[in-house]
Amino acid sequence: MRPIESRGALSRMLSPVRLDAPTETSLARGGVLSTVGLLAQGILRFATAFLVGHIAGKSELGVVASAIATATILALLWPTSTGSAASKFLARARGAGNPEEIRSIAAHLRRRAVLTAILLGLISLPAWVLIDNGSWLGAVSVGALTIAYSGYSFTRGVQFGSGQVPRATAWDLVSVVLGLTGLIALLLAGVRGPALVLPLVLAYGVYTLAGFPYGGSGRPTRARRRELDGFVALGAVGTLASTGFLQLSQISAKVVGGDADAGQYAAALNLATPASMLAASLSLVLLPSLAEAWGRGDHAGFHAQTNNATRALAVVMVGIFGSIIVCSRLLIGIIWGDRFAGAENILPVLVLAVLATNLGVGSVNALTTRSQRGMLVTVAASLLGMAVGVTFWLLVAPGMGILGVALGYLCGTVVIAAIPVGVAWRTGGHTWAVLFGKVALGLAVVGGIVLVQRLAELPFLLDPAFALAFLVIWWLMNRSDVAKLPVPLPTLRFRK
Repeated sequence: MRPIESRGALSRMLSPVRLDAPTETSLARGGVLSTVGLLAQGILRFATAFLVGHIAGKSELGVVASAIATATILALLWPTSTGSAASKFLARARGAGNPEEIRSIAAHLRRRAVLTAILLGLISLPAWVLIDNGSWLGAVSVGALTIAYSGYSFTRGVQFGSGQVPRATAWDLVSVVLGLTGLIALLLAGVRGPALVLPLVLAYGVYTLAGFPYGGSGRPTRARRRELDGFVALGAVGTLASTGFLQLSQISAKVVGGDADAGQYAAALNLATPASMLAASLSLVLLPSLAEAWGRGDHAGFHAQTNNATRALAVVMVGIFGSIIVCSRLLIGIIWGDRFAGAENILPVLVLAVLATNLGVGSVNALTTRSQRGMLVTVAASLLGMAVGVTFWLLVAPGMGILGVALGYLCGTVVIAAIPVGVAWRTGGHTWAVLFGKVALGLAVVGGIVLVQRLAELPFLLDPAFALAFLVIWWLMNRSDVAKLPVPLPTLRFRK
C-alpha cells in the first residue's frame, strides 16, 4: 500500500499545482511542513555563505551576499507581495467556496508577477554595476537571480494559499539539493564573483516552474482587481521597508566598509537570521488560516490564533535568540574562524533586531488580514522604522563602520515591530502586559550575562554554561507557558 501512496504523492508533486483542491493538511501538520521547507531554504542560504566564505574568502562572501541582497530587494518591489496576496486571497476564496474566483485571482496575480519580475530583472543590471563598480557580465547573474527569486516568492504563496503545503515543502527540498550541488561544483571549478549566485538561480527557477499556477484563468471583477493590486502595492512598500531594510543593511555595510567588511557583516547576519525561520514558517500557515477564519466570520478564532502565535513566539524566540547572543563569541569562532574576528560584536545587535521582527509576526499577520486599514498601519510602521534606521546610518554609521550599520538596523526594526504589536494589542483586546514584561526582563538578564563575559574577559568556552543558566532562568519565568508548548506553534493553547 505504501508504494502506491508514494507514487500518488510523487504524481501530485510533478503535476501542475491544484488551485481548488481540498486542503491536504491540518494547521498543525502544515506548521511542521512549512518549518521544514523554510529550514531547508535557510540551510541553502547559510550553506552558500559558509562555503563561499571558507573556500573563496571574506571579500568574495561580501560580493555574493551583496548580490543576493540586491536581487532580494528588487523582488520585494512587487513580485514577493504577489505571493502574500496569493496566500491570502486564494485561501479566502477557498474558504468562501468560490472556485471561479480562485482561478481568476491566480491568473491576475500571475500576469502581474511575470511582468514585474522581468522588468525588475532588467533594472537590476545597472543597479548592480553601480553598487559593485563591476561588469555587465556579473550583473547578468544578479538579474537572473532577481527573476528567479521573484518567481519563487510568488509560487510559494500560490501553493500555501491553495493548501498545497506538502507539495511546496517537497519542492523546497529538491531545490536546496540542486542549489548546493551547483554551488559546490562552481567553487571547485574556481568560479568567483557574482556568478556564484547562479546555483540559487537554478534552485529558485526549478521551484518556480514546479509551482506556477498554470490553471489560473479568467479575469476578476474591477473591484477585486483594485483590491488585489492595492494589497500588493501596500505590501510591496511595507515589505521593502521591513524585509528590504535587512537586505539594505547588507548593501550599506558594503558601501561603508568595502567587500571585506561586508563579508564580516554577512557572516554575522547569516548566524542571526536562521532561527527566524520558525517565525517565518508560522507566518506562512498563519496568514491563510487567519484569512479563512476571517472569511467565514470566525472572529473569536481569529483573535485566538493571533494571541497564541504571539505568546508562542515570545516564549520560544527569546530563549533561542538569547542563547545565540550569550554564545556569540563561541559561534563566530567555531563557524567562521579567526578570519572573521570582530563579527562577534555585530552578532548580538543583529540578533536583537531579528528578535524584534519575529515578535511582531502574529500582530502583522492579524492587521494585514483584517483590512486594508490594518495593512496601512504596518506599512506606515515599516516606513517610519526604515527612515529611523537610514537616518542613523547617514549620521552615525560613517564614524562607527559596520557596527553603526547594525545599530541603525536595530533602531529601525524596534519601531517596525512595536507599532503593529501595539495596535493589535489594543484592537484585539489582548492581555500581553505580563508577556512583554517577561520579554524585557529576559533580555535584561541576557545583557547582564554578556556584560560579565566581556568585562571579565572570560574564556568563550564557558559560553554554553552561561547560555544554559539563561535558559534555566527563562524556563523558571515561563514554566507554565512552556508546559503548554506542543509542536507546532500554531496549535498552542495559551490563556488570553
